[in-house]
Amino acid sequence: MRRNRLLLTAVFGPYGIKNRYAESLGMQMELLNNQITRMQGVHSPRQAYWTFPLYLLAENISVETTVLDFPSWRDFKKELARGYTHVGINFIVPNVLKAKRMAEYVRAHYPDTKIILGGYGTIIPDLQDYVPHDALCKGEGVRWLRAYFGEDTEAPVKHPALRSPAYAYLYGAKGRPSGAILMPGVGCENGCKFCITSHQFNKQYHSLLPTGEDMFNACVKIESELNERGFTILDENFLKQSRRAQDLLAVMTERGKPYVFDIFSSAEVIKKFGADFLVRLGVRMIWVGVESKHNDHDKTRGIDLKKLFAELQSKGISVNASTILFHDHHDRKTILEDIDYVIGLGSDFIQFMNYTPLAGTQLYRELDAENRLKDIPYRHQHGAGELFFTHPHINDRRDHVRYLRNAFRKKYLKDGPGVLNLGITAIRGYQSALEGHRKRQAEGMTWDQEALRYVKSATPASDRFMELRLKMMKRIAENARPMLVPAWVFAPNRRQRLKARLAMTMYREVLGPSDFKQRMISAVLVVTGAVEKVRILLSSIIGREGVVHQPHSRIERYPERVPMQEHDSIRDQAVVSRPINDVLQASYRSAEEQAGN
Repeated sequence: MRRNRLLLTAVFGPYGIKNRYAESLGMQMELLNNQITRMQGVHSPRQAYWTFPLYLLAENISVETTVLDFPSWRDFKKELARGYTHVGINFIVPNVLKAKRMAEYVRAHYPDTKIILGGYGTIIPDLQDYVPHDALCKGEGVRWLRAYFGEDTEAPVKHPALRSPAYAYLYGAKGRPSGAILMPGVGCENGCKFCITSHQFNKQYHSLLPTGEDMFNACVKIESELNERGFTILDENFLKQSRRAQDLLAVMTERGKPYVFDIFSSAEVIKKFGADFLVRLGVRMIWVGVESKHNDHDKTRGIDLKKLFAELQSKGISVNASTILFHDHHDRKTILEDIDYVIGLGSDFIQFMNYTPLAGTQLYRELDAENRLKDIPYRHQHGAGELFFTHPHINDRRDHVRYLRNAFRKKYLKDGPGVLNLGITAIRGYQSALEGHRKRQAEGMTWDQEALRYVKSATPASDRFMELRLKMMKRIAENARPMLVPAWVFAPNRRQRLKARLAMTMYREVLGPSDFKQRMISAVLVVTGAVEKVRILLSSIIGREGVVHQPHSRIERYPERVPMQEHDSIRDQAVVSRPINDVLQASYRSAEEQAGN
C-alpha cells in the first residue's frame, strides 16, 4: 500500500495583482496596508504574513508532510511532481479561482491524489461546482486532520515556532522580519451575527493551548528556536479565557520572563481585567471591535469606549479599533456620523471594513431570507468593494468604495500616521509605568494576582517582575523613536507635523537625546521614504493604490523539519538592516540582557 504523503499549500502568486484569477483591491496579503493603515501612503508599514495554520497542521500529524507557502505557479507544479497522495489547499473566498486552478491541475495530472480544501474559502455554499475536491477540512483543523488520517485526535497540540512576518518594510526600507506567532485557540463565544469565525466554530471556543503553562512553554520553545520574545496572539478573543490569561501572567512572573504580546479582545473583558493587568501581562497592542455607535452587542454595551481607549493608551497599550460601514441604519448622513464617532474615540489605528454577509453567518441567513443577497462573483467578495447585498439606502457600488477609502483618509488626516501614534503611546506608557512603579514602591503596594489590582501590603517587597517589564517597555519606546523624524518630514498637514515635534520633545524629556544609531536610522528612513513616495506616485499612474510587494516562496518538510528554502523563481532582495525592522516590530530582547545597558 502506498505510504501517505501530504502537501499543504497556500494559493499561488502573484498577489495584489488583478488578473484572471484575482483582484488587486482587497487581495493583498497585507493586513496593515490593506485594512488598517490604508491611505497613509509612505507611512504605512508593509508586512505580509505566512499561512500560519499550515505549519500548525504539519507539526501535529505523523504523515510525511510538506508545507508550500506563497508559491508561484511554477513552484506548485514542481512540488507536485515529487509525488503526493494528498494535497491540501488553503484559501479565502476571493481566491476561489486560484484554488480552482490548482485543484483542476491536480485532477488532470495526478488523478489518484486526494484533494482537501481548507480555510475560510470552504464556506462557499456551492463550492463543489467551483473547486473539485475529495474532502473539506472544517472546524478545528488539527483534530480534523488527525481524524482524517486515523491518528489520535486528543494528543497534545505541539505549537510550531513561526517567525512573522514574511517581509517587513517601513518608509520604503526593508527590515529583517522579527516577532513570532502564537495560536492558543480558535473560535469565539460572543457570536456577533456578522462574524465568520464565531459561526465557523458554532459559537464555541476550541483550545489548542488550554492553560497559561501551555502558552508559556510555547513562548519558551519559540524563544529558544527563533530568539524572539514578542508575539502576536492569533485568538479571536484572547482574554475571554480569563483563567488562562491570569495563569500566563503568574508563570511569567514566577520565571522572570516578561514576554510581549499583541492581542485581540472585546471591550467587556478588557474592562474586567483592567489596564494594570494588561501592562503586567505585556500587552503592547490590542484590537477591539467597536462596529458602530448604534450597535447592540453585549461586548460594548454600557462601556465608555473613549475613556477605555484613553486609559489603555496612557498605560502604553496601543489600540486598534475595528468598525463596520454600511449597516442597515447607515444612510448618507449616519454613515458619516459613525465614521466621525469611531475616529473620535482616539485609537491609534482603525480597521474600516464594509458589512460583509459571509455564508454560514447569522447575517447571511437573515439577508438570504429577506432576498437581499446579490449575485456578486466570489472573487469580489472581500469587504473592500461593492456590497454583495442590497442596502436600504446606499446602492451605488462607487459609493461603497468611496466611503471606505474616505474613512481611512479622514482618520489619517485627523490623527496622523498610525506609526506616530504607536510611538507616542509607547513613550507615554513607559513614563506612566515608571512613575506608577516608584509611587507604589514608596507606598508599600504589591500586585494581587486574584484581585487583579495593586493592594497595600503588610510585607511589601520589591516588584522585580515590574522592573523587568519596565525595561521591556523602554525598549519598545526606543524602537519606535526613529519613526518620529520621517513622520514629521512626510506629515500630511501642519497639525501632524506639530504632533511629531511634540512627540520628539516628549522622547527627549523621558529618554534623553537620541543616540547615534537612532539618528542614523531616522536619516535612512527619510531617504528611503522619499524614494518610496516616488514609487507610490508611479504606481498610482498605472492605476494601483500603492506599491505591490511579493512575498518569497517558502517550503518546509515534516516530520524532520527542514529550514526555510526560497525557490529559484523568487529573487531575494537585500536586507537594509535589522534595526529598521526593530522600529516595526521590536526584537524584544529579554529584560535581563538590558540590565547592564
